[in-house]
Amino acid sequence: MQSKELRKQIAEACDQFPAQYAQLVKPINEILLKIDGGISEETADMIINNIRLYYLGDKYIADCHLEESNNFLEDALQNLKNGDLSNGALSLFGAGLNFASFASKASGSKEFDAHKMLEERFKKIKDTLK
Repeated sequence: MQSKELRKQIAEACDQFPAQYAQLVKPINEILLKIDGGISEETADMIINNIRLYYLGDKYIADCHLEESNNFLEDALQNLKNGDLSNGALSLFGAGLNFASFASKASGSKEFDAHKMLEERFKKIKDTLK
């Protein structure tokens, strides 16, 4: 499925499940839809599921951001390895933005080492793109 269709499905989920997480996703998704920003089917499905789970109270918002960060990192690495530099850069930016959102929302309520997590991500980027 093409990115535009996937992003339209994300927009529909945001309208169907209008909670805080959907309100954060919706404007970014609209921008990326407008500029035809790529997204994998796996990542789109995960975002749609997270929007629904958060709305139902079955998932913590920080966990949504962390999962989104992880998926965008995978998308970025795949895009960059395939020579799709623009979508790779967009996905890498999304991975960082969502990691920062995770860290700020989880701080004080979860035990985690943000620096260790960043080190692992930086290493993964370096090792994958050598």
